[in-house]
Amino acid sequence: MFVLTYSLIAVRKVNGRRIRTWMAAVLGGVLMLLLGVVTPSEAWDYINFEVILQLAGMMMLTASLQYCGFFEIVVDFLMRRFDGRRRFLSGVMAITACLSAVMLNDAVVLIFTPIVLRCCQRMRADPVPYMVGVFVSANIGSAATVVGNPQNALVASMAGIGFLDYSIRVIPLTVICMAVAMLMMRRMYGGRLDTDDASLSGETFHTREVDKYRLCAVLAVTVTALVLFALSVPLGLRIYQIALVAGAVSLIIVLTDSMRAGGYVIRHVDWSILLFFTGLFVVIAGAVSSGLLDSMSELFGMGDGNVPSIGVLSGFSTVLANLVSNVPSVMLIGQLLPEGDMVLWITLAVTSTFAGNLTLIGAAANIIVEDEGEKHGIHMDFFRYLRVGIPIAVITIVIATAYLYMLDILL
Repeated sequence: MFVLTYSLIAVRKVNGRRIRTWMAAVLGGVLMLLLGVVTPSEAWDYINFEVILQLAGMMMLTASLQYCGFFEIVVDFLMRRFDGRRRFLSGVMAITACLSAVMLNDAVVLIFTPIVLRCCQRMRADPVPYMVGVFVSANIGSAATVVGNPQNALVASMAGIGFLDYSIRVIPLTVICMAVAMLMMRRMYGGRLDTDDASLSGETFHTREVDKYRLCAVLAVTVTALVLFALSVPLGLRIYQIALVAGAVSLIIVLTDSMRAGGYVIRHVDWSILLFFTGLFVVIAGAVSSGLLDSMSELFGMGDGNVPSIGVLSGFSTVLANLVSNVPSVMLIGQLLPEGDMVLWITLAVTSTFAGNLTLIGAAANIIVEDEGEKHGIHMDFFRYLRVGIPIAVITIVIATAYLYMLDILL
């Protein structure tokens, strides 16, 4: 069932029919229960409701910002500030990375990809390099905090790492890796950045008016949430509690406009992502109870109480993340790590996230960007992308591994 589930996630087509990732995960979870691989009580115990609630809260907050016109301001800023195509690519990557560090990266790319496509339409530029730039930078930038992506949320929940404890150690690394990724992207896509492309010339994109008063209120909620994230440990708060309250308050602010506005926010919460993770938790429960995890870990000398080195963990995390995607790889490997070793947990979070850039299906953000592009007739070639993804993923993971070794020595 485990192999079937991830085969469907990777292939996403059966007899020419599209299979959504959440459908594959839910199907795998249901089959695990029906075939008796896991009992309902075991499946329930493996569902991490803290992660589910954190994701829901962050998506409500992001959708509220979208409703108030925040991302329209970002479009105008991009077009005014970065007038050349190379500068525009760097600007897109920098802003996406920053937003992904403080919001859920999947929600950011879901909203930001149409923005980038709209800008490409104005510039008559080939959209593919910019789309790749969006998810590459979203993956790297999201590694900076425990609220940036689902796997970091899992690590924080499983290991009990605070927002500030994690961020002060990882932000310098993400800045270094972002600079390297920008240079590599500009070099590898140099020729395509100079090529005109009229493929988006007939496309129209929905534009929202900026609601200044409500936008200021939602931005205040966002800033307050970030401050509370940083102070969550001394205040005794959980990350998911802050995220959920922030999402609920932002929804209430939007509801002061109209009930229709509240419906907008609810519709723009990606419920399929929540279903995806719920099904995935059950599938992981089956992988653990069936002994599959033990067999996989033995290949890397892990398991049976063996504490891996940073290098071994980086290698195992990179391989597994590209076999089963980064979130389930964290779920699986997290079963093998000692709770108190912060550097190992940070290694798992960072390398599984950076490994998501290796292939087009390495992370949910990649799939979201690719799907959004297909809606506008833009197709990204899986194998052609490897010429970009492999160098970026390998070099950033090597940098991360070296950095984490030094961090381990200093600690």
